[in-house]
Amino acid sequence: MSIFTKEALFSILLLSGTLKAMLILLQINGVPDLTLISAFGVTVILINEIRTTLNHLEYKRVEVLLILTLFYLFMIFSLGYTSSQSASLTKTINFGTMVLAFYFPLLVRDFKLKIFMNITTLLIFISSLIFLNFYTGYLSGDEAVILSLGEDEARHMTALYLTISWLNGILVLYYFFQDNQLPFVRWSMVLIAFIILISAGGRGPLLFTVLILGVYVLYQVSQSLISFRLNRLILPVIIMISSTVMIIFLVSNIKLEKIDPSLRLVDNTVERLMGLVNEKGGGASAHSRIVNAKFSIDKINHSSFWGYGVGSYGYEKSKIDELDYPHNLFLEVWFELGYLPLLIFLLLFYRVYKNIDPTQCSWCMALYFYFLLNVLKSSSLIDIRMMLGFYAIFIIIEHVEEKVENKQIKENNR
Repeated sequence: MSIFTKEALFSILLLSGTLKAMLILLQINGVPDLTLISAFGVTVILINEIRTTLNHLEYKRVEVLLILTLFYLFMIFSLGYTSSQSASLTKTINFGTMVLAFYFPLLVRDFKLKIFMNITTLLIFISSLIFLNFYTGYLSGDEAVILSLGEDEARHMTALYLTISWLNGILVLYYFFQDNQLPFVRWSMVLIAFIILISAGGRGPLLFTVLILGVYVLYQVSQSLISFRLNRLILPVIIMISSTVMIIFLVSNIKLEKIDPSLRLVDNTVERLMGLVNEKGGGASAHSRIVNAKFSIDKINHSSFWGYGVGSYGYEKSKIDELDYPHNLFLEVWFELGYLPLLIFLLLFYRVYKNIDPTQCSWCMALYFYFLLNVLKSSSLIDIRMMLGFYAIFIIIEHVEEKVENKQIKENNR
């Protein structure tokens, strides 16, 4: 597993923001801009390979490439009328790396999915362990942890709980549907990622992961009643969902931190989940999202066609030229770019969906909806590099798997 493969570089690009934060937590001085470095490397590879791939692109690849390019052009066009001066430029430039993440798998030769997922899994697990070690100390009030970074920086770093949860939700759903993996490896990955998902405390990723698996179980049960055959994946899902419910019930009545300080993470997760039910309006986080949605819809009603321009949300909301977003990707697009770019963006989602065959790639469909649910709750145009990277992979997945199968057939015939 070489760090110099294009799959490794692509994985670093998708995870660059998280990896940089982990280096800061490790107090490594002079942290480089990993996004810039990896984007440069990916661009060099892309330029080198695009000369041979452009002449052989399938229509479905060309279609989605043109759709996202058109969307980006509308974003650039909105720079001419946006109410933001600085945030607009920052956002437009940053979105270029989102576009790059989408282009790369579609335009390079022989993208190896297995290598990419192995490296991505390793980086996510390493990042998770680094973060959970810090987060445990922070929640426990460990002064050494807080003072080592500074109080403001430490508080800022706690926001990564959502990213770590979200990333491990991806791994849970990916490995859950990997029938071709060794059972021990497959279920170990699912278990580790699920434990981290619960420990990190991101409510959205946890609920969406359980929801997708729950819907899968209901579908399989309904199919089993028709065919009188029980799918063997139903039991693991029931165990995972039952374990989650049991942990919530136990921790809501017993403080696990009193048993072992390291279990403070589980206490924190359950407290956050219970806040959705016990606190007015679902708690401060849920309430702020409702306020943002109401503000966005009210402003959209006054300028629904053109929007207020890229990067304008922060200025229109607080009259401060800063990056901000309504915690709903589609509201953000409509607010800032208007009606036509919203339709183009929705078309991109639709075309990706139409290119997924759930009978051939169950994990693709599961992750498609996982990403979609998450961007409805908490995401911005400059936070979707991972989503767009995977959406591009969904387009090429059939082509990649066919190549692997053909290679195996050739080797078997020798």
